Amino acid sequence: MNFPQNEMDTILNGIRDFILIISPDREILEVNDAFLKHMNYAREDVIGRKCYEVFKEVTRKSSNCHSKCPLEKVVREKRHCQAELTRLGSDGKIKYTELTIFPIWEKKGKISKFIEISRDITKRKTNEKQNQDHLLKMVDERTRQLKETHERMLHQDKMASLGKLSSSVVHEINNPVAGILNLIMLCKRILKEDDIKHDELDLFGQYLDLMETEIRRIGRIVSNLLVFARHSKIEVVKFDVNELIEQTLILNSNLLKINKIRVIEELEHNLPLICGSEDQLKQVIMNLISNAVESMSRVSKKRLTIRTFSKPEKKAVGIEVGDTGAGISQEMISKIFEPFFTTKQKGKGVGLGLSVVYGIIKEHGGRLFVDSTPEKGTLFSITLFQELDQKKSGSTLSAPDQPG
Repeated sequence: MNFPQNEMDTILNGIRDFILIISPDREILEVNDAFLKHMNYAREDVIGRKCYEVFKEVTRKSSNCHSKCPLEKVVREKRHCQAELTRLGSDGKIKYTELTIFPIWEKKGKISKFIEISRDITKRKTNEKQNQDHLLKMVDERTRQLKETHERMLHQDKMASLGKLSSSVVHEINNPVAGILNLIMLCKRILKEDDIKHDELDLFGQYLDLMETEIRRIGRIVSNLLVFARHSKIEVVKFDVNELIEQTLILNSNLLKINKIRVIEELEHNLPLICGSEDQLKQVIMNLISNAVESMSRVSKKRLTIRTFSKPEKKAVGIEVGDTGAGISQEMISKIFEPFFTTKQKGKGVGLGLSVVYGIIKEHGGRLFVDSTPEKGTLFSITLFQELDQKKSGSTLSAPDQPG
């Protein structure tokens, strides 16, 4: 059925979507009122002109009409096609348009014209952009909050470890201080004598050497404590894992001595330097040693083994901390890295130690394995890489690993 022209115009102008009838050579044959109003054009400004001229595509600026226009795709695929375009309106502002083009066929199989139906989706796109910006802002804020929480947990755990160390370190410092005091009194007594013999001068020198040694030992202990206690910013450096372990053992020497724990060091010489936060990784070793000491509190055989070795094929260094303590059941292994999970008695810990260990190793892009047998002991194995890959950092571990 053929509609009279005035009826066809009424139908077209009653539709809110923008409608254009375009010839095969891209001349605009007809448009509806909705399009003219939207583009702020008069009919004579549009009819007979190329479609890309009407949309200011001659400049090829601020529009993707030329690259994304579905006309060629309609001809090639012989079916209607849809695209989302950016177009310049008559006011020079970019407008987003959802466009569909339908081909009209002649009897001979040629396309006689195209019908383009489009709608302005600028408001929807703007709202989507605003929502996206709002979500990104929320994600950034949440990330900042999580980072602050993580830093607080690290510091809280560090202070808890420092509290454990304080009592043993007091004894560690008191012993050489008492010795130094006795030597000073002996020296003063020698100096009071009228006639100081040569052998007494030799003894005097030995006393001074002993005092120097003990004072240097106190200095190392205090220095390590200050370094460990400071609330420092995360600083990525290259460092020697063996030196870090030795420093941590000095801090814990009296704790290990009081608990009658034999320390076995199997440190491979000339290890490659590791890239990471020396302060945080010292906290990892500190926590593992502290947990090992507590796990061996009720066993007769008390051995703490610390081993380091290189992994040339992975450009990495391995660290193993093993004990002969009570061990961990398989049911518990899956929970020990959860924050605030603890098997200790009330007042003995808040359950942050191993969750902090896990978080630090994860941040460094490292690997963490646990192997434990009840009543036989536990072995923590860590792999740290020579270079800190920021892309992999934080994504290597998704759950505590089991050795395999």
